[in-house]
Amino acid sequence: MTAEVSPRVEATRRAGRARVITLARIKLPTWNGALSALTAELREDAGLSEGAFRTLFPTDRDLLRAVDDELLEEIAQRVRTAAESFDPARYTEKELPLALSVALADARPLDWSSLNIRLRVRLLAASTGAHSEEVLASERAFLPTMLEAFELLLSRIHHRFTWSPALGVRVVILTYERSFESWIMSGRNEQSFAESSYIKHTLPELLLGMSAPSQT
Repeated sequence: MTAEVSPRVEATRRAGRARVITLARIKLPTWNGALSALTAELREDAGLSEGAFRTLFPTDRDLLRAVDDELLEEIAQRVRTAAESFDPARYTEKELPLALSVALADARPLDWSSLNIRLRVRLLAASTGAHSEEVLASERAFLPTMLEAFELLLSRIHHRFTWSPALGVRVVILTYERSFESWIMSGRNEQSFAESSYIKHTLPELLLGMSAPSQT
């Protein structure tokens, strides 16, 4: 019979995990070392023994997944925020896809720091011998959250998915990431991404291409 964990112990555990994840997010954008060296430094910074650290993150990959999970939750929340604050009544039916794309960019589902962290997480995961299927595990786990956010987004332009919703969400996330990275690497300001060709042309076409008007 499994012993129950007291609320106080569980709260302490959650606080410990949150602290380590925060420290990891600070270090990851500029981290060029091995994953094992990163976890050793995080343990020291957090004041944890090896044993205590492993009760929070049994493996180094568990730490990477926890960081990516947090970023994916933030992306989903910002997509929901963009959808909830969007007022379709302000636009004609023809203007809706572009207006919604701009609203999504203005909600900044990604910034340079979070994109950089996701790239580092993938590189470090691959360096441990993780297969591509393993690297995508956390994205699959958060798929229901993402689907809910993107279904709400499409509903604001009175559309529903005609593609497989999972495929549609993945295509938008990957193309958004790549385009945002190119925008920044070309020396442009991340806050002006709404002016990019991706937001003005590609994303509106993607949203229309993967959906159809909802039945009324």
